[in-house]
Amino acid sequence: MSDNEFRKGGDGSDNDLEIEKVSFSGSDVEEFDVDGAFSDASDAVAAAEDTAGVDVPISEDIIADEDKVIGDDMVDASKYLNSIYEDGDADGSADDDESGVESRGGKRGAKNVGKEILSWILTFLIAFIVAIIINAYFFRVSKVSGDSMLKTFTSGQTVFLSRAPYIFSEPKYGDVVVFDREQVHRNILVEVKESLQYNIITLSITKKSDAHKYWIKRVIGVPGDTIEIKADGVYRNGVLLTENYVNPDEVPNYSRNIGKWEVGEGQLFVMGDNRNHSSDSRVIGLITINSVLGKVLGQ
Repeated sequence: MSDNEFRKGGDGSDNDLEIEKVSFSGSDVEEFDVDGAFSDASDAVAAAEDTAGVDVPISEDIIADEDKVIGDDMVDASKYLNSIYEDGDADGSADDDESGVESRGGKRGAKNVGKEILSWILTFLIAFIVAIIINAYFFRVSKVSGDSMLKTFTSGQTVFLSRAPYIFSEPKYGDVVVFDREQVHRNILVEVKESLQYNIITLSITKKSDAHKYWIKRVIGVPGDTIEIKADGVYRNGVLLTENYVNPDEVPNYSRNIGKWEVGEGQLFVMGDNRNHSSDSRVIGLITINSVLGKVLGQ
């Protein structure tokens, strides 16, 4: 009997074929018809799910594919379904995706390292800029060198100063200020340069002192004042000053520096409290307000 005749019931009719007993790879199935193959395929799917531990997505197309599920020799459905999970997609996309994930993962790791390094650099720069601003305008530490401010301040004493009081106003009579002896015009670039050059760490390494750079004195005259030094004392706008901050241990000798100074706009006349041992505006002349680093706090 030919294959076609077998499929049509031997007599060529298209009636449903009833099979009493058919052998499938050595297994006997009783009272089984063609439509029953679908139930066996479903059983094979269930067995594959139990073995793989996952749900097997299967469509009617897979069940009906005679070349894969039912044919002359009946392909083992469970082996076929297991091969799907072992081999991945038919076009090998599973392996490609895995290698793609590894490749992308490596790139992500490199990007993360780069971002972290950039983050640290930006953090350092921001911290440095903030430190410069604080040091230049709000809070600064300095140390007195010499005896020109006795007995208000002694040599080696640490003082704290701030430029904040002078952001919206100018120095006043009696303020003790620290200023740049070289009369350098203060700006952010100068602050950055000097913060790198004149700080505790740099000075400890170079063993240098910034005493020649920054001086500490008291404001005696402001813009518009006339300061006159006479043998008996200091006159401001023709009035003899009463100065209870002057070192009481020595009587000031003003005869060496008799003179008269007109304080112009943006200028100050400054003097040390230890008058006999101070190089101040009597010697170096008027200083600029812009050269002032700040007012000494807590005096």
